[in-house]
Amino acid sequence: MAKEIDNFDDEEMDEANGAMLDALNAEENFVPQVRDYSDRRILIWEEDDVRREACLEVLSDLLVGAYFKAVKTEEEALQQLEEDDWDTFVVDFYTEGVSVSDFIKRVNNYPGSILVAINMGPLTLPEEREPAKAENLRRLFDIERASSQIHA
Repeated sequence: MAKEIDNFDDEEMDEANGAMLDALNAEENFVPQVRDYSDRRILIWEEDDVRREACLEVLSDLLVGAYFKAVKTEEEALQQLEEDDWDTFVVDFYTEGVSVSDFIKRVNNYPGSILVAINMGPLTLPEEREPAKAENLRRLFDIERASSQIHA
């Protein structure tokens, strides 16, 4: 059961405040680590022009060196599956019909790839591009992490 605020002694309050300040300072002083993604090939499918461009811009900044192709329609995405090799596919499952599309069915059977489903709407907001928030997004693209979760 949680303690009432009046039941904390000064030492406990100092410890709690110190931990909170440490967490805030860590977030403010966060410096993203630059990684080389030059061996990555990422296909983005997003129908909305503004969201597609925002996603491409954010991911290009995050995944330095990766090759990106952003397409508007499912037909274009399916064509890219036929014409090129990809290791990562990015979609927005909030877009109607995406989660049950033929493209997603094919991607789920695409060998050695990962599917990253994100809400692309917030990527248009400057506060979503802060380094600490962007780092959480970048982690979705770590193949080693993704494959270890699949095989664990």
